[in-house]
Amino acid sequence: MIELSKKQREKSEAVMDAAEALFASYGYHAVSVRDITGLAKVRLATVNDLFGSKEKLFYEVIRRRASEVNEMREEGLSAIDTTASRDAQVKAIIAAFYDPLLEKSGESDGWRNYLRLVSQMITSRSPILLSVIEFFNPISQKFLMAIHQLYPEIDFARMLRHWQFILTTYYSVFADNFRVNSLSQGKVQSSAFEENYREATSFIHLGLQALLGPTQINKP
Repeated sequence: MIELSKKQREKSEAVMDAAEALFASYGYHAVSVRDITGLAKVRLATVNDLFGSKEKLFYEVIRRRASEVNEMREEGLSAIDTTASRDAQVKAIIAAFYDPLLEKSGESDGWRNYLRLVSQMITSRSPILLSVIEFFNPISQKFLMAIHQLYPEIDFARMLRHWQFILTTYYSVFADNFRVNSLSQGKVQSSAFEENYREATSFIHLGLQALLGPTQINKP
């Protein structure tokens, strides 16, 4: 792999930041290379020079942050107390997967743009998503298997459906699409990630009762 100069690295980061922000706001297909280079204030040819194509740029935009989130998830999963109750463990597994999102959301506009982008991707059927599936499916499957090992008596297909409900609920916290602002006439803010995340967690824990049973989920 060719080593980039400092100037090239700076341009690369600027282009990825611009692409991330534009993809999050308008979607991958609605954004042109000219839009990206215009926001990044670089030559039009820069995308091809540094990334090869818009598709490869999208891959790098996802890779740089998804890899970091997944490392945090792996660390959280390995730190779970396996001697705790099943209820405590399943909550810890879910927290290990989603808490890194809340942590990163407070770091920068770039991270918030990334989270908006992934929230948008969850409801998309675009073929471009197949190019980044390696950053999402394997880690989800690992966490799903951890839950399945705790509750082998629960049908895996049903568990998978509940995982999807959890996924869309938590990522909706970071969509920041102003919907709740409009509904509440500004009394509730879609950008209040910490508060919204706490409410989402309460909502999800109640949903787990339907999957795991009240006698399980309510055990101390």
